[in-house]
Amino acid sequence: MNRFRKPAPAKPTGAYNLIIAARFRELRQLVPALHLKMTVMIILGILTGFLEMVGITFLVSLVFLLGQQGPVSGSGAAWLPAFFGSIDLSLSKPVLIGILVGSILLRIFLGCANALIASAINHRISDRVRDRLYAKVLTIPFQRFQDYERSDLINVIATESYAVSSAHANLVRLGVNFGTIVIFGIGMLVMAWPIALLGLAFGFIHNFALGLFAGAYRRLGASALAAVEALTQLSWTTLQTLKAVKSFGLEPRHQQLFEALSRDVGQTWRKSDRMGAMTSLLSEVLTFGVILTIILSSEFLPVDFKAALSATILLYRLQPHIKGFDSQILSLYEMEASLQNVLALLSEKDDTKQTSKGQPVTRLADAIVFHDVSFAYERANAAAVSHLNFSIRAGETTALTGPSGSGKTTILNMILDLTRPTQGRITVDGGDLATIDRSSWLQLLSVSGQDVELMEGTVLDNIRFRRDISEDDIRWAADMACATEFIEELPYGFDEWLGDEAIRLSGGQRQRIGLARALAGRPQILLLDEATSALDEDTEMRVFAAMKEDAGRTLIVVSHRPAVARLMKNRIDLRPPSPTSRLG
Repeated sequence: MNRFRKPAPAKPTGAYNLIIAARFRELRQLVPALHLKMTVMIILGILTGFLEMVGITFLVSLVFLLGQQGPVSGSGAAWLPAFFGSIDLSLSKPVLIGILVGSILLRIFLGCANALIASAINHRISDRVRDRLYAKVLTIPFQRFQDYERSDLINVIATESYAVSSAHANLVRLGVNFGTIVIFGIGMLVMAWPIALLGLAFGFIHNFALGLFAGAYRRLGASALAAVEALTQLSWTTLQTLKAVKSFGLEPRHQQLFEALSRDVGQTWRKSDRMGAMTSLLSEVLTFGVILTIILSSEFLPVDFKAALSATILLYRLQPHIKGFDSQILSLYEMEASLQNVLALLSEKDDTKQTSKGQPVTRLADAIVFHDVSFAYERANAAAVSHLNFSIRAGETTALTGPSGSGKTTILNMILDLTRPTQGRITVDGGDLATIDRSSWLQLLSVSGQDVELMEGTVLDNIRFRRDISEDDIRWAADMACATEFIEELPYGFDEWLGDEAIRLSGGQRQRIGLARALAGRPQILLLDEATSALDEDTEMRVFAAMKEDAGRTLIVVSHRPAVARLMKNRIDLRPPSPTSRLG
């Protein structure tokens, strides 16, 4: 089930200030110290634009100066007389060339510095957002985590997280382009105000024309995201269920589905490219229209020729900045869905028990007791367990029995603190489990289930499971789980590489690796949820015999097999709808 937010209704076209403000608010939640970073980068970018304007104006002056001898008085730069009035300014060719070369070199240096800073900041933003998203997945309550599609989470962490750095980069470039446009506009106003007024009129027309594309870009961004999510989900589920796909002969069907979704993704990106080309063409045509208007009306404009030439060149050089401004605005529309998905995941509330410190516990001395405990899953029509009252004694073996759906796995999940009672309480040696430090409690526990979650890696990696456990303990655990006998028959033994889901292993082999994983940490409390259901009876009895010899451990077993329940000292029998408990 996809729990991510959907984009809000489209805003009126042309409301760019609202879009920029919305993206800025979203980024402030995602990027610390956003103001300072953006301000520094925008200032550097505007300085680069200013130096470009200086270079253009002095270049025009140099062109005219090269056609005459000696210094030039009062018109060393094309626009200086208009700006300084009666001030007489004399610039020699070497000085003018020096100013020109200096401004160009400084512009190149600032442009390079800005690019390096932008790259470093954007990569840092991407890294931090990915880290935060991954940490959020680890800290949200397990029950809430189950509401998300795994493929959607992967897509957000691996792909959509980049939308944050992209949006930041777009806002920075937007500020740079806007500042450069303003600087160039002031320069044109000083040099030739009629040309500046024509440019301003062009800006209003351009702004209105661009607004016609805003809604389409927003819809395109949402549809592109939906197409990518669908493709990711199909790929993920195919890899998860490839054995079943092949067993049912569904390869052609999956190929057809993938190709159809792949075409959808391709079509959305092609639409994006076409719309980008159209907006670029529109910007080019409007700029050319303004320049053509200036050329045709140059005889009637009260502007000095050198000033008019400088202003026209500035207007032409302004076109890439206007084009960039267009692109960044429309890209911000496209990114809305991705940014909202990132925000939706990061806004999930953390598991308060996981992120807070409780009373530490070093061992189970007496018992785990359920006091009138009930639990109901969200959107469930009935409670999973209701009014449970029983105790599990420390150092003893206990079987949880009952028909499917009677709540046995739910009880184990509550002991593991994955879910918490909706009514009643669970105590550990008299202290409420809700007040016990989760980390110290889980160090006492280990669990193995019917479906063993294996990862890509060696057999040794899967038993160790990224914990600090010695190889001696791993081999001891494999012996206890009767796994060594088949592991040593593998071509590389404990170093045998298991692919995704370890499909080459049988169900019983997978379960024995899962048992070894649970035992490797030498837990004080061991929870087994149908953990030997795929083993033959002889192997199952050998496993339990070995575990029972390891005295002092509290063993809690869920099993449908009467022979397993008879091996346990105590038995809690669950019978819905009114579970009863008894110790035997």
